[in-house]
Amino acid sequence: MDTIKYGLIYVNEIKYDDIAWSMLGNGKNIEIINTEISIYSKNRSDIEKVIVKLAEKSIEVAISMNFCPAVSDACMELGIKYVAWVYDMPQQGLYEDQIYNECNYIFSFDQIQVLQLLQKGVKNVYHLPLATNIYRNAGLVVNERDEAEYSCDISFVGSMYSENYYNAVKTFVSEPTNREINNIISTAYGKWDGINRINGQLSEKALDELWNINGNKMSIDHKMGKDDFLGAALFSRYLANLERTNILIKLNKYNIRLYTTDKNIVIPGVRIGSELSYDEQLPKVYFLSKINLNITLHSIISGIPLRVFDIMGVGGFMLTNYQPEIEDYFLIGKDIEVYRDIDELVDKVDFYLKNENARLRIALNGYKVVSEKHSYDNRINEILEKLDRRLLA
Repeated sequence: MDTIKYGLIYVNEIKYDDIAWSMLGNGKNIEIINTEISIYSKNRSDIEKVIVKLAEKSIEVAISMNFCPAVSDACMELGIKYVAWVYDMPQQGLYEDQIYNECNYIFSFDQIQVLQLLQKGVKNVYHLPLATNIYRNAGLVVNERDEAEYSCDISFVGSMYSENYYNAVKTFVSEPTNREINNIISTAYGKWDGINRINGQLSEKALDELWNINGNKMSIDHKMGKDDFLGAALFSRYLANLERTNILIKLNKYNIRLYTTDKNIVIPGVRIGSELSYDEQLPKVYFLSKINLNITLHSIISGIPLRVFDIMGVGGFMLTNYQPEIEDYFLIGKDIEVYRDIDELVDKVDFYLKNENARLRIALNGYKVVSEKHSYDNRINEILEKLDRRLLA
């Protein structure tokens, strides 16, 4: 067994155990460390809390999904390494000074995010796509009750962003700024081709106005720039609300399901389900949906979201918006299917619901590819190869 002691960090917002599954299955010595702090924290009291928990277990390498500034500072003080595997873009923690801590090894699912960090002078930054848990996938059992509950033509699992920054500030903005916002929204709406249409578009005057209007509408306790913050908090989420709502309406002639944490959502012809358990219910939904939709936030420029790997990993048919990195890892039309605008999405839904053999063939190919090439085993090996093992002895 590996003699290095690893600690999988749980924070209040993120408690995925997929890394532990893989490391335990491959003889690594890993413990789950429940820090009971926020992923956003940089408070001294939280740093000290993490130091105590890591020291108690003699952790030599701390690992978390997304970057936590307080964990990074704790690792610096203990003289141990900190691995952060980032699956959000933008991720708030990556705008804090702690990204320059020498203990960090930052892995991001998005190539553009990696370039941004390198341009800021951050060291030990690497691109690493996300993965699927082949151990949990192999244990999937579906019974008749599951089939009755979850079988459908189309499903989408995700937030509808019904509460978003634009809705909070729209009554306060001036008419010129509102025109700028609407122009950006209309330009970016329903287009997925790898072009960033939301950042760098607002005038300085509009940026300042929206920033000053913020007040208590949304906390800004971070060092994210105005343009990055508004691109994520205003444009991406507002666009997601418009796109996801309109896509579901356009597809409501089919047996379509939406599973979301948003409250009081009503979309004509769409059956609304509540939040699903990640380990038990979600894989069944993905497996029993003829078509699984992915609709990526526009703030994610090139990377492939975790949802895609989760769906393909259980043999679900994946119809996702185009992301540039998809072509680096999958064959479109063979392993996965994509759309670049809403009209293409509607056409492909109609085609694949009418052509079951083609749909099942792609789902099977996709399952084989992610199981063989995109497992957590493969990804963890890539992470460990980047660590300087001589310093861990």
